Amino acid sequence: MSRPVRIAISLTVLVGALILLQIRSTGEAVPIRKPLDRFPNVIGSWQGAQGFVFDLDTLNVLKSKDYVMRRYVNPEGRGIWLFIAYWDSQRKGAQPHSPRNCLPGAGWEPLQSSEITVTLPPPLGPITVNRYLIQKDQEQLLVFYWYQSQGQAIAGEVAAKVQMVKNSITRRRTDGALVRVLSPIYGNVQTTSDLVVGYLQNLYPVLGEYLPD
Repeated sequence: MSRPVRIAISLTVLVGALILLQIRSTGEAVPIRKPLDRFPNVIGSWQGAQGFVFDLDTLNVLKSKDYVMRRYVNPEGRGIWLFIAYWDSQRKGAQPHSPRNCLPGAGWEPLQSSEITVTLPPPLGPITVNRYLIQKDQEQLLVFYWYQSQGQAIAGEVAAKVQMVKNSITRRRTDGALVRVLSPIYGNVQTTSDLVVGYLQNLYPVLGEYLPD
């Protein structure tokens, strides 16, 4: 079976499942474990340096139940931005917006797109996340992101929606989150990638204190 055919079948199944999801009863919205504005100001060797609050128009588009956007700086003075948004229910049109779509809409041109595996400290297993190189004028940024679905990290947009549908059927829950880390290029792409991966290895174990499993 060719790849386009497999994708078409997957999308057909997904659309049917989403229709079924709307027909079923609404289930319960799941509260976040801790408010994201209490997210640690220190992640490994990274220190929180600056927070950002969205305006009302942005919040109306985002439609998340909670979020945090904060800049962290390491001892060498290199800074990255962390963004986490949480939806306690995705049954009424409130759901994550893919950075793959949002960033080009803001004028950023995609240069590279890949998935990479991030090893985590035991007992956690590795996770797969998106790595996305973008450019606007002469500025380049490296973006890492994934969907956190009830204790599981999922890179792909379609896979995240499929998992959400499965959870709605088996667990009667549609809560989930988007985690994104954005960095300027320091030296080169690989050096920056290694820098962000080190941050993620310290970040990921903390997520479970805030996002429901």
